[in-house]
Amino acid sequence: MVKKIYTLESIPKIEGHLNFTVIVEDNKVVKAQAEALEGVRLLERLLIGKKYYEIPDITSRMCGVCQAIHKVTAVQAVEKALDIQLPETLNMLRELVVIGGHLQSHILHLYAFVLPDFLGYKSIIDMLPKHKKTIKKIFMLKKLANNITEIIGGRAVHPITPIVGGFSRLPSRHELEITLNQAKEFKRHVNEIAELILSIEMPKLERKTKYVSLYNGKDIPLLSGSVKIYNELVFNPEEYEQYLESITETYSMARHYLIKTGKEPYMVGALARLNNNHAYLSDAAKELAKKYSVKFPSYSTFDNNKAQALELVHYIEKAMEINETLLDNIPRVGRVKYKIKEGNGVSITEAPRGLLIHHYKVDANGNIQEANIITPTAQNYKNMEADATAYLPQIIINKKKEEIEFELEKLIRAYDPCVSCSARFYREH
Repeated sequence: MVKKIYTLESIPKIEGHLNFTVIVEDNKVVKAQAEALEGVRLLERLLIGKKYYEIPDITSRMCGVCQAIHKVTAVQAVEKALDIQLPETLNMLRELVVIGGHLQSHILHLYAFVLPDFLGYKSIIDMLPKHKKTIKKIFMLKKLANNITEIIGGRAVHPITPIVGGFSRLPSRHELEITLNQAKEFKRHVNEIAELILSIEMPKLERKTKYVSLYNGKDIPLLSGSVKIYNELVFNPEEYEQYLESITETYSMARHYLIKTGKEPYMVGALARLNNNHAYLSDAAKELAKKYSVKFPSYSTFDNNKAQALELVHYIEKAMEINETLLDNIPRVGRVKYKIKEGNGVSITEAPRGLLIHHYKVDANGNIQEANIITPTAQNYKNMEADATAYLPQIIINKKKEEIEFELEKLIRAYDPCVSCSARFYREH
């Protein structure tokens, strides 16, 4: 029996610290482990006893990349616990904040982390001598995305204006016009940049899994909707504990998740969103998908990169649409009145990396009694392990160990993992 162990230590070009170990015997994978290495954070325990209005600011600090969606998801979960309903214009403003965050995150992942791999560079810095013009355009788009979140959310990172009950400050007409112009400028350049990813021939890996995302049958939802398991069923956010099950692995500081029925791994993220909602892509995104023969459903995890590139095109058009609607109906009242009460609130949204769940129980004094946060990357760990198990036998023949490990790195990076968000529990020993 020939036994080999492939260990990726502190995988580069992802957010946070992740090891990944694959054990092979006679060219067959016998074990794959996604080992989140972040320190003990115990975030949910820190929330117990805090006032409801403190929760969004605390939870957004889980991450500096996907902070906007954590902030809005936490706000929405508390609002559901307190039976607060907002006018549609305020929900649209929140979607603008979140879209800016998604664009920022996708650009960082696709062009700082993924693109160098496929162009033969170690990093985006190494690309500068030959690709200076392209990199300048990438950072220009990143700045425009930052501006969208900053104008509406008050800050580009950790936005401050979304609060329980609405907004602490509303944008003026002039600010909405500026935001629309920023979105239009982003739109002018996004196709060229998206095509850098869409034109890449991704590695061959086809493995069907369960694809889980928000779904409403009208568009590609970000902040509300039912939850859909591809080709199977749709359930309400409040029912998530009936369908998603957490498990604790001794080798990881993060919980892992399975579909409860069948104990199966599943995937969340851009690929899952488009597998479930590709009919609602913008026309421009559909044209690009057709041009580069990107088809959905896709069963290749590497196509998560291409799904994110198409989302750059789709979401900037959505931002323009929202802006134009708001300019025709500018919000005048930023907050709704509400009363503190005992309640139980669940908000499920789409973070850049996939399905995000915040669940809070509030007592009659407005204190948090229970908290549960399920991040996209935590949900993807078991699917990463299943993908590695399927992929390694394809690449192990006639490759050196460092080449095999690099191919595994590219597979893990395709998930765009955010390890800091996922790792919040104490590892058993």
